Amino acid sequence: MESSPYPAHLDQLSPPLSLPEHTWETDMSRPTSSSDVHNAGEDATPLPQRLAKIAHMVSQNADVSSEDTTTVHQCLNTLEALLDPRPKLTQEVVKCRPTHIYPETSHPVASAASCSVPMEGRASSAFDPSSSQLIALLNEVTALNTDLNQRRKESSQIYDLLRRECRGLSRRVSELENEVHELETDIMEGSAEREALHGTVCGLEAWVNGWQNERKPGASRQNKGKRWMRRKPEERYETDAEALLEGITAWMRGWKDVEEGFRVRERDRQERREARQRRTRLATNSADNT
Repeated sequence: MESSPYPAHLDQLSPPLSLPEHTWETDMSRPTSSSDVHNAGEDATPLPQRLAKIAHMVSQNADVSSEDTTTVHQCLNTLEALLDPRPKLTQEVVKCRPTHIYPETSHPVASAASCSVPMEGRASSAFDPSSSQLIALLNEVTALNTDLNQRRKESSQIYDLLRRECRGLSRRVSELENEVHELETDIMEGSAEREALHGTVCGLEAWVNGWQNERKPGASRQNKGKRWMRRKPEERYETDAEALLEGITAWMRGWKDVEEGFRVRERDRQERREARQRRTRLATNSADNT
C-alpha cells in the first residue's frame, strides 16, 4: 500500500474561523515515508498545478485500497471545506443530501459538512458565554420580572380605583336623575298652586265686581225692585257692609285652606330633600370606606 505524500496531521485538519484570517502551516521537514518526494521548494508551486498533479497520479494509480480511498476522500472534503467561499450555504445544502457511498468501499464517507461540524463546534466554543455573563443576564431578567410584577400591581390598583370611581359616578347619576324627577314634580305642584291662587284671586275679583254692580242704582232697581226703595239709606249701607264683610270672610277661609295646602306640600318637599341628602351622604361615606 502506497503511503500518502502529505504529512499525517493534514488528515485531521480543522477549518479555521475564516480563510483570509488564518494561515495554515505544515511541517514539510519530516516526510512520513521514504517515498515522499516533496521538499521545501515545492511549497512555492501554485495550488492548481499541485491539484492537477494529484489528479494525474490518481488516474495513473488504479491499485488504491479502500482505506486509502477513504483517507483521500476525507482529505478532499477538508480541502473543499477550506476553499469553499460560502461554507455555511454549502453545509445547508449538504445536510439535505443523502449520505454518499463510494463504489470503492462500502463505508459511508463523511461529507464536508460532517467534517466541518466538529470544527465549527470548536470555533463556536470560543464564543460560548461565561458564567459571569450568564449571571449578569439572569440578574437582568430577574430585575425585569420584578419591574413587570410591580407594573402589574400598579395597573391592578389603578383598575380598582377606576371601578370605584365608576360605581360612585353611577350612583351620583342615579341620584341626580331622582332629584330631577322630584324637581319636575315640585314644578308641577308649583304650577298647580299658582293656578289655585289665580283661581282664588279671580273668584274674589269677580265677587267684588258683582257686589259693586249690585250697588249701582240701575242694578238695584233691576235686581231688588221696590225692596231697596222701601229701606232707609242707613239700613241699605249696613246691609251692603255686612255683605261685603261676609264675602271677604268667606274668601279668607278659602285662602287659609289654600295656604294650608301650600304649607303641607312645602313640608313634604323639604322632607324629600333632606332624605335625598342623607342618602347621598351615606353613599359617599360607604364609597370612601371601600
